[in-house]
Amino acid sequence: MNTQLIKESILYRWKTSDKLSKLINIFNNRVEIRFVGGCVRDIFLGFPLKEIDFAINCKPKETIMILEESNIDYLDTGLSHGTVTALIDKKKYEITSLRKDIKTYGRFAEVEYTKDWEQDALRRDFCMNAIYLSMNGDLYDKFNGISDIENQKISFIGNTLKRIQEDFLRILRFYRFLGLFKSPKYNQEDLDIVNSNFDKIRKFVSNEKIKKEILKMLLMPFSKNSFILIGDN
Repeated sequence: MNTQLIKESILYRWKTSDKLSKLINIFNNRVEIRFVGGCVRDIFLGFPLKEIDFAINCKPKETIMILEESNIDYLDTGLSHGTVTALIDKKKYEITSLRKDIKTYGRFAEVEYTKDWEQDALRRDFCMNAIYLSMNGDLYDKFNGISDIENQKISFIGNTLKRIQEDFLRILRFYRFLGLFKSPKYNQEDLDIVNSNFDKIRKFVSNEKIKKEILKMLLMPFSKNSFILIGDN
């Protein structure tokens, strides 16, 4: 594991960033907040950061209360799924409460808030997207996502069919993330399950979301890998 990539990143050196310091310091010593998801993954891939997202072990109402006490503007458009977007000098930072799914509907879910970081990790899609980085620089990688990144592998967390049935958008995300790597690896069984559920996309995923995912595929470093397998099975 190349920890040097993390140590050289702004996530590890967040105290040197006025924006990140302003945001993170209002939560420190009150609730635990960690970097999570794409921003941590992209550091290990050596990509420039586009968005910085957080997971936090308090309910959204408490997140809002802390932001308001510190006079930090926010958006609550993602409140239904636990996300509050902090605004600092026009920069957006999504802060999402730890959650576990109670019931899923093929795209959206009823969630229950929790303080259990493992429960939050279990509801995520791919192993490489469930890596957390604490404000002290500690990495939490229960599903060996860093190893997947090093091995150019896309693997689902837990039961692949269950992950897909929870949110059929994950089929398109699977294909999109293949474009991250020059020689992507995956389990053949996963690919078979993905393709056998391909027709569910139009039923559960909006045209707008489909369009956005396809556009993201085109922007992947090895974009042809996002398309080469579609329809092969």
